[in-house]
Amino acid sequence: MKIFSAQQIKDCDKFTIENEPVSSVDLMERAALACIKYIVKKSSVDDEFAIFCGKGNNGGDGLAIARHLIVRGYVCNVYIVNHQEKFSEDCSTNLERLTILKPEVITIIDHEDQLNSVPLNKNTVVIDALFGTGLNKPITGICDSVVNFINAIGLKTISIDIPSGLYADKPNEKEDTIVRSSITLSFQFPKLSFLMAQNKYFVPDFEILDIELSKTFISKENTPFYFITKSDLQPILKYRNKFSHKGSFGHALLLCGTYGKMGAAVIAAKACLRSGAGLLTVHVPSKGVNIIQNSIPEAMVSADSNENFITELPNIDKIAAVGVGPGLGTESETEIAIKKLLNYSAAPIVFDADAINILASNKTWLSFLPANSILTPHVKEFDRLTENHQDDFERLNSAKHFSLKHNCILILKGTYTLIAMPDGNCFFNSTGNAGLAKGGSGDTLTGIITGLIARGYTPPQASLLGVFVHGLAADLCLKKINIESLLATDVIAKLPKAFEKLYE
Repeated sequence: MKIFSAQQIKDCDKFTIENEPVSSVDLMERAALACIKYIVKKSSVDDEFAIFCGKGNNGGDGLAIARHLIVRGYVCNVYIVNHQEKFSEDCSTNLERLTILKPEVITIIDHEDQLNSVPLNKNTVVIDALFGTGLNKPITGICDSVVNFINAIGLKTISIDIPSGLYADKPNEKEDTIVRSSITLSFQFPKLSFLMAQNKYFVPDFEILDIELSKTFISKENTPFYFITKSDLQPILKYRNKFSHKGSFGHALLLCGTYGKMGAAVIAAKACLRSGAGLLTVHVPSKGVNIIQNSIPEAMVSADSNENFITELPNIDKIAAVGVGPGLGTESETEIAIKKLLNYSAAPIVFDADAINILASNKTWLSFLPANSILTPHVKEFDRLTENHQDDFERLNSAKHFSLKHNCILILKGTYTLIAMPDGNCFFNSTGNAGLAKGGSGDTLTGIITGLIARGYTPPQASLLGVFVHGLAADLCLKKINIESLLATDVIAKLPKAFEKLYE
């Protein structure tokens, strides 16, 4: 799914109106009905609605939603904030329609004092329809007061298309006034700003509503930003031939584990095998051999000459994919082994955890990364690799630059994990939950991606599929496991079901 800028969304609306053809007010009606379908599904008969509308097209959406709620029997009060002289044409049309239906529900807000008279109770749902994606300056004046009022009352708040005050594709200033929505109903596409951790209080959750914008425009319009969905991945799925054998699905190698952190090696190895690798060798310190053989009988073990940490490489001539980093440690001898890996490996390499920290301490080695290497840092690890960043938009641009410069795939782990490709395209993941914020999750992801490359996926395909299926498995866990109690081993146990869901 493509992610467009505010200007591209405006252009898409215009193209749809001119070429479908559909009038702009009818397109607004279509958007309102999509919102109504969601709102009614999620509401109870006791819910009442307080809808705050601006005088532009976002306000027009709110007025149309109000009309449909009233027709369906809901108690609904509409507050039009008098922040500018004129209404947009479509907003004016919907105001007229609502006035004909039920004029007594409409109140014009001219002064902050009027907000004290807004009737509210525990069943009131606030709908924010003040400003849409066209906003390009901070909220001021009476609208500032209204947004602060909405945030202060602490009721469930539904933002239409985007929380008022939030920019769609650039960072806000810290002092900007922005609605703290409970859920945002986004038309056709997610907005780039929704995916930035710095906006977590404004967009804790969002729903994408299909309003049937032009498929022709969407398919032809270029963007470097994408939101990964199941339908995006299904065309790249590989199916097993009934006459295949273990050699058909590659030999993976994991370099991981140190004394006291062998659990990371076990987790990565289990995830690798669950992701389809035909063969797996795990190279570990010699004290870890029995741990691997007892925990994962399906894996082969290569013992390092050192008891406590890795100092050397096994034979890598016939290896299809290498994963390095989980529980690795950063001893100087381990650093030397990583340098040798960079020099000698012909297979794609997945770098995680301490392997990334070693690269961060030896930045000149980045120029020796094999093409299409995959790095999977979390935010702090990425900042060590590059520099400290002022905001998530700056970090996004830095990730794009890093991937282009080093011809590698950069997987920046987070709520909406970013996959920056060396061709400049950036993908955000749509699966996963906060239960993954726990030790072992990164080890699991490293194993999954390494296993997918070994069994025949290209590094870009394995990155997209691996991140998605990792998050999907975690989501499936929540059907039986509380989010607080989720473990990496629980996620691995759900990988078969996650792959099954993808293949459906």
